[in-house]
Amino acid sequence: MSRLTLVCLLAVVWALLLGEPGVRNLVVGLGLGVLIVRLFPRAVGARAAPRGAPDLRATLRRGAGWLAFLGFFLRELTVANVQVALLALRPRPRLNPMIVEVPLRLRGEGLLTLLSASITLMPGTVTVGLSRDRHTLYAHAIGTADAEAARASIVRVEGYLLALDTPLPFPPTGGPA
Repeated sequence: MSRLTLVCLLAVVWALLLGEPGVRNLVVGLGLGVLIVRLFPRAVGARAAPRGAPDLRATLRRGAGWLAFLGFFLRELTVANVQVALLALRPRPRLNPMIVEVPLRLRGEGLLTLLSASITLMPGTVTVGLSRDRHTLYAHAIGTADAEAARASIVRVEGYLLALDTPLPFPPTGGPA
């Protein structure tokens, strides 16, 4: 994971942990993210981008992918909150609790962590764990009609993250660009 991506991820996590994802908390999170990456570059697995300018179109596509994921996540978070609130207001809610097994296409540790955190932040779903080979995610879900509906909602989140998994096309290092 590149340093810039890690710093941005740390900023968002910081703001979400505080419970107020405002500009002030994001700026503080960015500062903390920069500090963490500077102090512990090897421990957090951050790597500097290779020398040379990245392709502008690929960078813009990736930025648009992150914005699409953020918009999708906020919409899903709102819908999930309303659904769980409606379940809580019913005198005899049909929770239909279940643990579902979801085969994964994501392979990067950072994106697997983001997937797990994203579905855990949404009310009604909690990540239980990953298989040893990181190819299967186990999640607890309530309020869905059946296991396929719960699995489909997790696969939908994974689909947005798969679009972010494409690396930026940097020129090879060690020679002229």
